[in-house]
Amino acid sequence: MLAYILARQFQEFESLARRICTIFFLATPHRGADLAQTLTKILHMVSGPRPFVQDLHRNSLATQSINDEFPRHCKDMQLFSFYETLPMNYGIGKGLIVDKDLAVLGYANERTAYLNSNHRDVCRYNTPTDPDYLTVRNALASTINSFRSHVAISKRDLNNEQRRILEGFLGVSDAPEDDLMDIDAQRMRGSCEWLLEKKSFRAWRDSVKTQVYWVSAKPATGKSVLSGFIIKHLKGLGLDCSFYFFTHGDKVKATISSFLRSMAWQMAVIHPEILQTVLDIHEKDDQLAKAGYRTIWRKLFLDGILTVKLDRPQYWVVDALDECKADSDLVPLLLKVSEMCRGYVLVTSRKSYESHRQIIHPEIKVFSEEISVEDTRVDISLYLKANMDYLPSINEKALQEMVATILTKSAGCFLWVNLVLQELRQVHTAAEIRQVLEDIPSDMGELYSRILDSMSRAPYGKLLAKAILTWTVCSARPLTTKEMHHALQIDMKDNIDSVQKSIVASCGQLVYVDSHSRVQMVHHTARDFLLQPENTSEFVIIRKSGHKRVAMACLEYLNGNEMKGPRHRSLRVSNVPKERCPFVAYACTSLFGHITQVSSTDDDLLVALATFLSSSNVLSWIEYVAQNADLNYLIQSSKSIKNFLQRRSKHMSPFGKEVAILDSWATDLFRLVTKFGKDLLGSPASIFHLIPPFCPLETVLKKQFAAPSRGIVVLGLSATTWDDCVSTIIHPREVLTTLACSNKYFAVGMVSGQLVIYHEMTCQEVRRLQHGEPVRVLQFGETGNVLASAGMKAVRLWDVTSWQQLWKFDIAQECMSLAFTDGDKLLLGALKNNHLMLWDLTTGLLGDFVDWAQDLEAQPALRHRHPVTAAFCMGSSLMAVVYRGQDILLWDLERDALHETYGKETGARPGARVAGAGVTGGLVFSRDPNAALLAASYSDGDLILFDTREGLVKETTVANAHTLASSPNGHTLATGDSTGTIQLFDFETLKFLYRISSEDYGIRSLAFSGDGHRLLDIGGSQCRVWDPMVLIRQDTDEESSDTVSVSTAPQEFKFESTEDMTFITSLACHDSGEVFFCGKDDRSVYLYETKSARQSQKLFSHANGTSVVFLSFSPQTQILSSIDSSSRVMTHKLVRQQKVWEAVKDVFDYRTGVAVDQLLSNGGNTRILLCSAQKDMLFSTTPTGSTIIKTILWEDRGPYRWGSHPSNQDQLILITNNVAHIYEWETLRKLTGDRGILLEDSTLLELPIRSITSSLRGTLIATMSNRPLGPHSKSKLLLWNTSDFSVVSESAAPIPGYQYLADQIEFLIGVYGQSLVFLHSSRWICSADLETLNVDNYTRHFFIPADWLSTNVGLMIEVSANGDIIFVKREEVAVIKQGLEAIKQRPNNAAGKRPPLIGGTSSSSSSGILNASRS
Repeated sequence: MLAYILARQFQEFESLARRICTIFFLATPHRGADLAQTLTKILHMVSGPRPFVQDLHRNSLATQSINDEFPRHCKDMQLFSFYETLPMNYGIGKGLIVDKDLAVLGYANERTAYLNSNHRDVCRYNTPTDPDYLTVRNALASTINSFRSHVAISKRDLNNEQRRILEGFLGVSDAPEDDLMDIDAQRMRGSCEWLLEKKSFRAWRDSVKTQVYWVSAKPATGKSVLSGFIIKHLKGLGLDCSFYFFTHGDKVKATISSFLRSMAWQMAVIHPEILQTVLDIHEKDDQLAKAGYRTIWRKLFLDGILTVKLDRPQYWVVDALDECKADSDLVPLLLKVSEMCRGYVLVTSRKSYESHRQIIHPEIKVFSEEISVEDTRVDISLYLKANMDYLPSINEKALQEMVATILTKSAGCFLWVNLVLQELRQVHTAAEIRQVLEDIPSDMGELYSRILDSMSRAPYGKLLAKAILTWTVCSARPLTTKEMHHALQIDMKDNIDSVQKSIVASCGQLVYVDSHSRVQMVHHTARDFLLQPENTSEFVIIRKSGHKRVAMACLEYLNGNEMKGPRHRSLRVSNVPKERCPFVAYACTSLFGHITQVSSTDDDLLVALATFLSSSNVLSWIEYVAQNADLNYLIQSSKSIKNFLQRRSKHMSPFGKEVAILDSWATDLFRLVTKFGKDLLGSPASIFHLIPPFCPLETVLKKQFAAPSRGIVVLGLSATTWDDCVSTIIHPREVLTTLACSNKYFAVGMVSGQLVIYHEMTCQEVRRLQHGEPVRVLQFGETGNVLASAGMKAVRLWDVTSWQQLWKFDIAQECMSLAFTDGDKLLLGALKNNHLMLWDLTTGLLGDFVDWAQDLEAQPALRHRHPVTAAFCMGSSLMAVVYRGQDILLWDLERDALHETYGKETGARPGARVAGAGVTGGLVFSRDPNAALLAASYSDGDLILFDTREGLVKETTVANAHTLASSPNGHTLATGDSTGTIQLFDFETLKFLYRISSEDYGIRSLAFSGDGHRLLDIGGSQCRVWDPMVLIRQDTDEESSDTVSVSTAPQEFKFESTEDMTFITSLACHDSGEVFFCGKDDRSVYLYETKSARQSQKLFSHANGTSVVFLSFSPQTQILSSIDSSSRVMTHKLVRQQKVWEAVKDVFDYRTGVAVDQLLSNGGNTRILLCSAQKDMLFSTTPTGSTIIKTILWEDRGPYRWGSHPSNQDQLILITNNVAHIYEWETLRKLTGDRGILLEDSTLLELPIRSITSSLRGTLIATMSNRPLGPHSKSKLLLWNTSDFSVVSESAAPIPGYQYLADQIEFLIGVYGQSLVFLHSSRWICSADLETLNVDNYTRHFFIPADWLSTNVGLMIEVSANGDIIFVKREEVAVIKQGLEAIKQRPNNAAGKRPPLIGGTSSSSSSGILNASRS
C-alpha cells in the first residue's frame, strides 16, 4: 500500500501507478498485528528495540496514516484481500499471525476470501488442485478477464461510433495502413536489414533521451521502401509507431495539415487517452481539421495531444520530407514533438540534415545518415535475383555477367534498375543483350530521353500516350483508372478501350497503375523530366499548356448535361444526390487549382470559365462541393479567380463581360461561405432557390438566380453589396470596457459590472453575469470551458457550461492581464502593484506570487510605480510589462527573472531606459506558437514589431493605435485608435491589409473570434462584429504553391454612423395583407406596402424624444393602438381613401406612468386593457372619451399573459405561472374560483410565458414560453384544447404528440390558414399543420441568414394574411414573398406524407394572436 501511495505522489513513478488496476493482499496486516507487541518485547530483551516492528502494532500511527491516505488513491481499483484461518506455531506460542479484522480493509471495492492455511502457507501451494491455489487463481483469472473485456469493449467502441467521429473529424480512415502495405509490398525479403546493423540507428532507437534520426539519399534509391521496413521493424518490437509518406504527385497529401491529421488519427487509435482528447476537441470545434496547419498544430497538438502524459515512447517515421510543400516549416514541429512527448522522430529526405541545421534546436541531438551505394548494393542484388527468371539468358555465365553489369551501372538507383529490366525483357539474343547494356545510359535523364525516343517511333497510340502523360503529370492528385477513362474521353473527344491496357501499350515505362487503381508516374524525377523546358521530345509537357488542357476538360464536363441544375423550380428542396460519372469529384474539386497555372492571357479559358459561371451548372457545382467536400474549395476557387484576373490585368484590359462575370463570382463565392456556410452544409440544395434571394441586390448570385419566377422573393433591403459589419449590439445606458472570444461565445464587460455573453455565430445574447465592479479584463480558458473576469478588487472564474461562479480571488490592485495555462488548471494575473499572481484553479488557492519590480536592480524606482499594461505569451513563458515613458520589460515566467529589456529603436538591450515615446497601452504577442513576435504601439504613432527570439526590431510602421489584438493563428494584427479607425496588418511583416473608418466612437478593445474569421470591437455603448474577406486568408499559403497569393492591396470600408439611422422598434400587420405598420425610434409611425416593402406614408407621431415601442391593429374596428417609451398609449382609426390612408386620432390617449407590458382591446374596441407588472387597468371607451372601470393591483407578480378567449368574445384568459383564470371583458370580474384552472405542465413554472395564440379556428390555444437568457436559451410551445378553458374547468393538460417540436421553436410568428408558423432553433422558418395534431410532422420552408438574427434587439417577425413573412432588420423591413411555398421536409417525416400547402386564406397572425405585448 505504501509503495503504491508513493508511486502516485512522485511524478517519475506516476505512469507506473496508472497502469495498476488490481492489488491482491495475502494475509497483509493492514492495521498491524497483535503478535508485533510480543516480538517487540523479545527484541528489547535480546538485541534492542526495532522501530519498524513498532509500526506493525495494532492501529499504530504508521498503519493509521497509510489507511487514511490509501482510500483516496484506490477508489478506481479492484482490491482482493485473503485472510488466514489456521494457527501457526511461532516458537513461544501458537495462533493466527494476522487476524481477519486486521487483514481486511472493508472498502466498497474490496472482495474478501479465506484461505485454509496458516500465515506461512498462504502463498505456498502443493498441487494445481489445492483449494487455496484455486481460490487465488480464480481471483487472478477474473481480473484478467475483466481487463480483457474492458479492452475489447474499448476497441469495439472505437471501431464503431468513435471511429466514425474520428474519421469524419480528421478526414482520415485506414489510408496510412494502405500506404504502408503498398510500400511494403515493394520490398524484397531480406532487403533493408543493413540499417539494423548501423550503430547510429540502434543508438537512436534504444536511446533513453529522445533524438531525431535523419536519413538522406539521392532520388530513386529506395528511401520509401526503407521507411516501410523501419515502420514494420518498430511495430514488430511492440513499439508505438505513427508514420506518414509524403507524395509529391498528390497535392493534398503533400501538405502539413494532411500530415498532422494523419498522425493525430494514428495516435488516437493507439491511445485511448489521446482518443478522448481528440474527441473533446471535436466537441468544441468540429471544423478544426479544415483549418490551416498552424491552427491544427496549436489546437490539436500543442493544446491537446502533446499535453497527454503517455507511459511509453512514441516513434514517428516521416518519409520523403522534401516532397512536403513546406518542409522547412514542418521541421520545428517535429522537434517539438520530440521534446514534449518522448517522441523519437525518423526522417527520410533527399535533402541532408545540414540544409535544415539553422532551425534545429541545439539541445536536440540529431543522428545524420546518408544512404550510400554500398548500403543499397545488397538490396539491388536481391531485387535482381528475384527477377532473374524474367531476364533473357543464353547461359548461366552470361546471366551472372548481366546481373553484375547492371549492379555496377545502377549507382544505387532502384528506378534505373527497374527501367533497364523492362528494356531487357524485350530482347532475346546475346547481341541484343550486349547492345542494351552498352547503349543504355546510367544517367536517369538520358534514360528518360531514350524511353521517349522509343515511344516516338511507335506507329500508333502517340496521341493517347501524350494525353495520359499530360493528365498524370498535371493532375492535382493521382486519378483512378475510371476517372482517367472519363477524363481522356472528354479531353480527346473519342472513346477509349481500356486505360490500363493503353498505359501498358503506350507509356508503360513511365506510368503505372498501383494496387488501388490509381494512375501514377513511376517516379517524381520522370515528372520533372517531362516538364523541363529544354526537353525536345514530342512528349514534353509545357506546364501552362498541360494545365489548360486539364482545366478545359474539367470545364467541358462542368458545362455538360450531368451538371445541369433543376430546370424548373420545385416545391421541394431535395438533398438526394444525382448519379454522375466518377470524374465529377476531380472536376469539381480541382478545376480552379489548374486555373492558377494557366496563362492569364488565354481567352479560351476566360470564355469557358465565364460560360460555366453564367449557367445554372455553377449551382450544381456548389451543391456538389457542399455535399461531398470542404467549403474551403469555394474559398480557394475565389482566390484562384482573383489571381487569374490580377495576372491578366497586367497584360490586358481589365474590362469586358467575361472579366466582370469572373470578378463578381470571385467575391460571391467567398461571401457564400462566410454568410451561408453552415446553411449550405446542412442543406446543399438550398443554393438553387433559398440562398440567392437573400443575397444583396447587385451580387451575381442575386442577379442570375433570384428571379421571381424561381420562387422566394426578398424585398425591402437597400444593401446592394456584401456588408463587412455582421452585427451591431447596442447597450444604450452602458459603457463597454473589455471583451474576449472563444470558439463558441464572446463576452463583453461593462462599467456597471455586468458581463454579457453572446453566441459567437448568431450574436444572440446567452447569459448575463455580475462581476460586482467595473470589468477591466476578460479571458476565456484554453479549452473554452472557463471564463475569467477581473476588475480593481477581484478576479472571478466562471464555468461556461453552467455559468456558475467557480472561484473568487481578492486582489490588492487593478488587474491588467490574465492568462490560463496547464490545461486551465492555473491562472496567471498581472496586477498594477507589480505582482504576478498564480492561482491554482483545482483548489481555488493562491499558488504563488512574485513582485517582479523587486528584482529590477537597474531600475529600483519602478518598485514604487504602477505599470501601464502587461501581456502574456505562454508559448514562450514570457510576460511583457510597460511603465509610462519606459522601455518594455520582458519577464521570464519559468525563471521568475528579468529576461530582456526592449527599446523602441534598438530592440533587446541591457538595462531599462527612459523612452522618448512610450507605449500607449497597445501591447500584444503573436499567438502563433512558432513565432516569437511582440507588437507595441507608441505615443508618437509608431507600431513596432519585435522579434523576441533574435532580440531585434523586425518591422516598423505608423498606426496611431492604442489597442492591439492578435488573431488566433497569429497571422493578423488588429489595431484600433481613438478616432474609431480599425486597421489590419500581416503580423509577420506589418503589411497593411484593411481599414475600417468610423466616426461613432474611439476603439476601446479588439478581439478575434475563435476561428479568426471575425473581428469584434467595442467603444462607447456599442459592440460591432466584422467579417472582412481579408480575414479568410489561407493559413498555409506556403503550402499551396498552386494557389498563387492574391494581391492584398489596401482595402477601405466606411461605416455609416448609427446616429444617422432610424431604427424600427415595433411592428403590426393589417388584416388585408397589403400593408403593415412600423413604429420607429424617432417617435413616428409609418405605413408600408407589402408589394414593395417600402414605407409609403407617415401616419402619425408621438411626442418628441420618445420611441414607439408597441403597435397593435384591430381588424374589426380598424384601430391602430400604439405605446411609446414614456408609457403613453394612443389609438388611431385608420381610414383608406383610394390609395391614401389617414390615421384619425381616436378618443383614447393615456399616460400610465409605468412600463406597459400588454395592451388588449375587445372586438368592438369598447374596452381596453393595459397591463403592467404592478397593475392591470380596464378602460371603457366611447366616442366622447374613456374612463377607468377597474384596476387590479399586484404584489410580487410573476410571469403572466392575458389573451382574449378564442371561443367566447366576452371573456379573457389570464395565465400566471401554471394557473389560468377566466375574466369577464365587460367588468374584469374573475369568473373562475380562487384556485383557477391548474395547467398540468411544469414548463410554465420553469419558463416565463410570452404569448397566447388562437389556432385552428379558435379550437386550439398555443402558448409560447421562453427564457432568452441562460446557459442555453430555451423555448417551449404548448397546445391546449380551448374547451378546457371554461369557468367550470379545474385543470387542463397540453395536447400530447408534439414533444420534439415543442422544444425546438425559437419564436412563434403566427397562424397562416390552419398552420402554425414559427422560427425553428435551426433558423428555419417552418409551419406545422394543426389539423393532424401531430406537430412532429412539420415543414421547413427557408432559413433566415444568421446575420439577420445578429442583434440584441428582440425579434420582430409577422406573417401576413397573404403568407408573406415580414422581418424587421434594424432600420429596414424585409418582406419575404412565396417563402411558405418552398418545402423542405425534415428527414424523419413520415414516408410519402406531404404536408398540406394552404394559400390564399384570409387568416393572419394579427387576428390569431390573443394578446399584444411589448417587445
